[in-house]
Amino acid sequence: MTILALALRIINALFMIGIPFLAALMIYRRGKDGFRPIWIGTAAFILSQVGHIPFNQFLMLPALKAWGVDIAAGFGAPLWILGAAAGLSAGVFEEITRYLVFRFWLKNSPSENLPIKVGIGHGGVEAVLAGLLALYALIQVLVLRGEGALAAFDPDRAALIQSQLEAYWAIPWHQSLLGAWERISAMAFHLGASLMVYKSVRQKNPLWLVIAVIGHALLNAFAVIALRQLDFILLEGIVFVFAGLWLGWAWSVRVKDQVDAGEGLLPPPQVLFSAPQITSKQIEESRYD
Repeated sequence: MTILALALRIINALFMIGIPFLAALMIYRRGKDGFRPIWIGTAAFILSQVGHIPFNQFLMLPALKAWGVDIAAGFGAPLWILGAAAGLSAGVFEEITRYLVFRFWLKNSPSENLPIKVGIGHGGVEAVLAGLLALYALIQVLVLRGEGALAAFDPDRAALIQSQLEAYWAIPWHQSLLGAWERISAMAFHLGASLMVYKSVRQKNPLWLVIAVIGHALLNAFAVIALRQLDFILLEGIVFVFAGLWLGWAWSVRVKDQVDAGEGLLPPPQVLFSAPQITSKQIEESRYD
């Protein structure tokens, strides 16, 4: 372990945690409701995982095993099937939850900035959790690196832990910030997905929800499959480009509500002008002789 390696891992975790908060602070004053849509976006992600994680654990993975799919395979058809199933599962649970949030929870809060705030909350909480896990992993590694820390384990277990510690510190310095880069890409994707799902709700057009589900499924499936096939930097570069194009497309077709600027303001008072009533007597008196 070097000071640089330690510093980069700390920076990586802090970036993952800090970027969502920075984005929230930049956007919360725009439109109405302040932080509320951001917190609701956060809740949407958590609620989606309440169904998503048990579904994967107790239904999807056992079903794949029952159908003879080797979920531990690192190549070939089993990996592609696993990637497709995992991607579709994530897309369905997260995007339908996002749709329900816009349709029912935020139905009385139309705003051009609303999907942006929800997207920051949805993608931001995921980034914060990833950053906290990265910090927790770093603390564990530092504790296990201490003198005599492995003495409590049997020799085989201690040898395995030691090899994992060496692999952790062997990660090249230029890959140490990939976690933060990945979270930026993920947040960009979630912003785009929120714009599309919001459009689906506002225009009552389910096609945009379907597009969001498919896009989410493709991105997650690619990540699962390519993780074992491509160099990490190349993988994250492709994901970053995809997320950027996705967000750009979503922004170009977004719903442009004209309710932000004057929200909460009363309409100006109506001023009525009436012509004065002029009598024949007044006309006669106004004559110059």
